[in-house]
Formats: sequence, structure tokens, C-alpha cells
Amino acid sequence: MRRTIPVKEVMTKEVVTITPKDDIAKAAKLMSSHRVGCLVVVQNREPIGIVTERDILTKVVGLDLKPSKVLVGEVMSSPPITIGPDVEVSEAAKLMSKHDIRRLPVINEGKLVGIVTASDLASVVPEMAEFADVSLPPAEEISTSVCEVCGEVSSHLYEVNGKWVCENCKDSME
Repeated sequence: MRRTIPVKEVMTKEVVTITPKDDIAKAAKLMSSHRVGCLVVVQNREPIGIVTERDILTKVVGLDLKPSKVLVGEVMSSPPITIGPDVEVSEAAKLMSKHDIRRLPVINEGKLVGIVTASDLASVVPEMAEFADVSLPPAEEISTSVCEVCGEVSSHLYEVNGKWVCENCKDSME
């Protein structure tokens, strides 16, 4: 018998938000102080986009732009790809894979009620694997992004326990 797990059981309920008129410097400070990799962009309390550390790296830092002069609305991904709280985590994983994203705002009746990340989904993979009788895949490697443990920009990141980490953090986690 296969157990279904809805997104609401693994999502983070306290979502850090920002407006499209705020600047990237503020966004980076919020991400750092809350230790998150993305912010949901809201206007009139409605989610209209998402800005990630990758957006900041590729659309601001990588272009040598000044973060205090670039608005969140200029670099956010919009409209955000979202999911409902009662959708199965396997469907959330498929949606993330299809769109090559790692975060999904969770919307219920038009309101932001949470966010689910690839790390959240990875936390239930062993439980899902038990019911599906599958084994976990080997760790993947990506290049140039921000380590989810120490926050450093690294030319190579590795997936360890559902987090993308630099080589130093990878060694300390194994």
C-alpha cells in the first residue's frame, strides 16, 4: 500500500516575502538574515514572482550591476510556478523537474500559505522510497551557485542530504 504525502506536510509555512519595488541589496540582506535561498515577490499580498540567489548571481552580480540600483521586479521570475497544499509531493517533484526549479510557492485560494523546496521533498524521499520500493539516486553535481550551508559562492556544488553544498561542506557532512 502506497502512502500519499501532501505538500502541506513538508512545506515551510513562514515565507519570507519582498515587493517588486525593493532593491536587490535589500533582497540579499533578507535572504542572508533569514537563511533562505529565495524570496516570494508579493504585491497587495498576492504572489507575483520569485527571486532566488541564482537570479541575483546571474542577473546582477554576474553583470557587475550595483544591487542597490536594481529592483527586485527587474530580475524576478514571473509569474511564479505554484502548487496547492493538498497536491502530492511526487507531483511537486515532477513540476520542479519539468520547469528546472527548486522552489514552489504554495497557494491556497489565491493566498500564499507556504513554500516547498527540493530540500523539503528530499526529506521525505526515504519514506516515499519505502513505499515505492526504489533506491535513492547518487549525488548530483552542479556548477557555480551558492552553498546552502555556508552561503559561499562555489564553482562546484554537490547534492548532499537534499542540499546543494560546496566541497568543504560536503566533506564535513559525509
